Amino acid sequence: MFLDEKIQAQVREMLAPIQTPVEVVVFTTAGLELPGQEVGLQDETLGLLKEVVALNPHLSLEQRSIHSDPEAQALGLRYAPTILLREKGSNRNNIRFLGLPAGYEFSTLIETLLMLGTGESKLGEKSQADLQKVASPVRMQAFVTPTCPYCPQAVLATYKLAYHNPNIIAEGVEASEFPLLSRRYNISGVPDTIISGATQQRILGGQPDRVFVEAAIKASAGVVV
Repeated sequence: MFLDEKIQAQVREMLAPIQTPVEVVVFTTAGLELPGQEVGLQDETLGLLKEVVALNPHLSLEQRSIHSDPEAQALGLRYAPTILLREKGSNRNNIRFLGLPAGYEFSTLIETLLMLGTGESKLGEKSQADLQKVASPVRMQAFVTPTCPYCPQAVLATYKLAYHNPNIIAEGVEASEFPLLSRRYNISGVPDTIISGATQQRILGGQPDRVFVEAAIKASAGVVV
């Protein structure tokens, strides 16, 4: 058990406003790990998510193989576990978390379930309007660790942007579970957000939503800084 009775009661109350069904899809290796593949805490991730979805009738959990599932193949998913969060029955695939959302990142999971289940992102109207300038694909990868109190702010900022614009893929990445991926981007501290589009931008620390909006627009437009 990951959540004791006291925490379960608190989380159940926090999730109570959810009305729109939300599905949590977890892509794992399902016992088949390929040579050189980075694999995180799959069993722990599944265990935690099972406990969370049991606390609200509008939440559901599905486990799929990252190697054989058609959606995983179409999206080019490579890291397990990859969590995909979306409104149940929707085609959304741009809000993801790689690894175990524990520690401070547990709040990221809860806030994201609430956003999807209530339709309230808390992103300002001007930022929502400006996001329409992101007309070409942009990937925002927020590298985090469970012990970092500033990390949820960065991940949630990317999730808000992805919620309002399908051209944006937002991924929270538990850096310690995927060291090779982290080294590829020279991650030395967290949160560190890599924004890849026509050009690459980088945001260090937990910055206001507006900073992420402007970086996404620059990456999409090909602005070099």
